This record gives sequence, structure tokens and C-alpha cells, in this order.
Amino acid sequence: MRARAALLELFKDEREWRRFFRSCCMSSTHRLTAQTSRFGRELKDRGHRYPAEEVEDALLGLARELLSKSAAAEWDAGWAHELCKDALSHLGKHYSSLSVEEKDAVDFSAQETWDEQMVAAGLDNDPAAFRAALKSWEQAGLEAIKWVRVRGGAA
Repeated sequence: MRARAALLELFKDEREWRRFFRSCCMSSTHRLTAQTSRFGRELKDRGHRYPAEEVEDALLGLARELLSKSAAAEWDAGWAHELCKDALSHLGKHYSSLSVEEKDAVDFSAQETWDEQMVAAGLDNDPAAFRAALKSWEQAGLEAIKWVRVRGGAA
């Protein structure tokens, strides 16, 4: 993960960023993730552009690696809940546009594998793996909806 390496370099070079990271980690996962854009802007100012999700995953991973006893190193069900809520909302928008017949024909069973991977990632305290499994779960749902639309609700 490139953002991880850039963050480690930032912490190595800048004592204040190291302190800020530690402070966020000791406070809570929410405080750390709320500062993702601040860390991202600093990396961008140093010539490193990364998607916010990659920076957030790197920050959470570093919290678990470097400050394993901190509040941010623990699994945060609230963080996972917010990600799931967003994915469900996106999926729900597409599902709500289906006819009753199409809704009856949708087969979401392809999501089961990703459900299992999300649970495993949560048990392993691996936010990056959780986010990846959730994205795949959402994509599997969108593909099931698309398949029904293409078939016109026919079973």
C-alpha cells in the first residue's frame, strides 16, 4: 500500500505529525478517521496523491501495527456500520427502481461469499479487507439487479 509508506515517511520526518497521529489513535477510531482528509492533504502537499479510502485504510492499519493498545487499534463497529449503511443505501436506490416482478426475481445469493469475508475481516480486525469485501458485496448486489433488468424480471 503506497499511502502506508508515505505516511510512515511523514511520521519519520515530522515529529508533529507523529504526535498528531498518536493523539488521534489514543482518542478513538472516529477521531483518526475524521482526520483522513488532513493527512491526505499533507501527503498531497508532499507530492503524493492517494484516494481518501486508501489513506484511511493505511491510518487504521498503522494504528493497529504501531499503537496496538490505542483506542483506534480496536475494531470499530460504528465505522463498519457507516460503511455498510452507505453501501445499503446505494444498493437500495437501484433496487427500489425495480418492478414488483423484478424484485421477486432478484437473486442476491452471490453476496454470501462476501458476507463471510466481511465477518472474517471484522474478526481479524482488518479494516482494509472489510472495506474490500463490502465493495465486492455491493457490486454483487448491483450485478444481480442489473441481471434482472436485462432479463426483464423473467425467472
